[in-house]
Amino acid sequence: MPSSLQLADLVEGTRLGHYVISERIAQGGMGTVFRATEPALERYVAIKVLRPEYASNPNYVQYFQEEARAVAALRHPNIVPIFYIGQEGDVVFFSMAYIEGETFDDYIESKRWFDVEHAKWFLSHAIAALHSAHKANIVHLDIKPANFLIDRGNNIMLTDFGLAEKIVKDVGENAQREAFGTPAYVSPEQITRSPTDQRTDIYSLGATLFHLMTGHPPFSGATVEDIVWAHLEKPFPVEVAQEANVPIGWIHLLKKMMERSPDDRFADYRELRTALENVNSFRYETGPIEAPLPPKPLSKPRTGQNPQMLHGLRAMGKANWDVLEAKVNNVIRLGRKQVIDAMEHRAEPLKVDGLVPTIRDLCRPTEEEPEALEETLERVPGFDPALRALADFMMNPGEGDERAANLKPMEVLETVGLERSRNLALTFFALNFELPKHPNFDWTPLWRHQLAAGVVIDFLYDALNLRRSGYEFIAGTFHDIGKLVLAELYPFAYFTTMNRSMQEELALVECEREIFGIDHAEIGALWMKRHELPALLVDAVAVHERPERVHRRSVLNNALISTNHLVKQIGIGYSGNSLLDPRPWEELPSTKNMFEARGNREYDYESFTNDILDQFQSFPDLV
Repeated sequence: MPSSLQLADLVEGTRLGHYVISERIAQGGMGTVFRATEPALERYVAIKVLRPEYASNPNYVQYFQEEARAVAALRHPNIVPIFYIGQEGDVVFFSMAYIEGETFDDYIESKRWFDVEHAKWFLSHAIAALHSAHKANIVHLDIKPANFLIDRGNNIMLTDFGLAEKIVKDVGENAQREAFGTPAYVSPEQITRSPTDQRTDIYSLGATLFHLMTGHPPFSGATVEDIVWAHLEKPFPVEVAQEANVPIGWIHLLKKMMERSPDDRFADYRELRTALENVNSFRYETGPIEAPLPPKPLSKPRTGQNPQMLHGLRAMGKANWDVLEAKVNNVIRLGRKQVIDAMEHRAEPLKVDGLVPTIRDLCRPTEEEPEALEETLERVPGFDPALRALADFMMNPGEGDERAANLKPMEVLETVGLERSRNLALTFFALNFELPKHPNFDWTPLWRHQLAAGVVIDFLYDALNLRRSGYEFIAGTFHDIGKLVLAELYPFAYFTTMNRSMQEELALVECEREIFGIDHAEIGALWMKRHELPALLVDAVAVHERPERVHRRSVLNNALISTNHLVKQIGIGYSGNSLLDPRPWEELPSTKNMFEARGNREYDYESFTNDILDQFQSFPDLV
């Protein structure tokens, strides 16, 4: 081995100490990372080799070795362990565990954004790692998505502890410019060369989490100087977080983490962990966030207006529920796996499984003979009045005249359309003959909401000439199927969940996740997947309560989210969720994304939204 080994000499097969270089895997501002083997222990390691300008500075090498020894002594499950520190010729390096997995830069590149569960998972692991480091008097100083790895056990591991604080003391101006961290996530005090401490890492951690929750770094610009200036001068980007549907408690948490002055941030990791544990109710009072704030209470539905009866969802004549209501805060907390196992491993099928044949038929559209539909009008309860109410709406939208009452059955079918009539006929047949009545719930308000969503999403596709998948009506009509699943599995627990949502003005999905470890959207999608229903339909149901996870090109997903909101805003039925996104329907990202996919390019956005809002205020209750 040459005594003057240099970085350029490190190619496949080169020996570096007791390691053998396999390949270069990363390049950063501080140095180059290689994958290597350690023959004696028959394992892979990652080796970081410092850039020559750093390795040639004796003072920096000394700082580096002292800091690396301190990190090696940490022994924490969320910190990538350092095995060895060495120097061969001009090459200064250290070896660490090789983690087979991905970084959160990979999340960003593939446009995977965090929901609140992922955010809690990430932040709790990051806090644990950084708190451990701080207790050893180590500050990372380069917190960013690329420095968090995910191992095969789904554990998050922090790597690449920065030495910026040491670099600026003894190296030149060029290195100093690189030493203050990564521009998208750097703290103001690093930019201004002010003292750093654990609050510096808290700022960068907040910037990292902001990017992973919203899909955007907190500040952007055409140049590095623009980004750096924004960290020093621009206000916290509340609007970006709101546009990404980040819950209000999380916005307050991120804002406090990223306060410009370290004194205004969380004082330490204990304080940050406490805020995380209470994030749904966390408010940062010294730096208030302007409206819009939390979801607003729904206006009362047009029918079933008794809150004590959950706006009609609670079955009448159940006096025992009055006693159970007092126990609303003592309901048992279940786990996600327990709930899924209860659904999948029952001794007998769920009653809601009776809807599967109809959903499958709806997924395979066929031309229905008008005579058969005319016969269905007479035989299936509720179908004729629903079809006539819909015909009235279509003949005179926005005015509500009852002109269809005198139409002949065939005229009603032609007004509504044969395909739409077939879909409604199948649905009413299922509700009357395939789904037994629940002993504790009256699902009529929920079906009013869902059936309206199925028809309205169909109309929106017509208005915008959107490319159809064939699952629009089904997605709207059965998007809340998970509520029926949870209520059948755990009737008392689900009643208390909906009641708590209403009484405490909390989003229903938050209450569901707290009590069941899973929400109705996810369990509904799993139920559909279990019955081998189309993946596009399963995906739309899975994300209809998670707009932050929907790509703007996912037409069906955006349309379902938009339609669900519109039906709630108008007040058709009652879904069990007493809160609504504070933004009007026309301001939702999902509504705008749906409009952008339109085939009818002559329709401008203002005309479209005004037309829909004017017409659908009089949309009828179909159940």
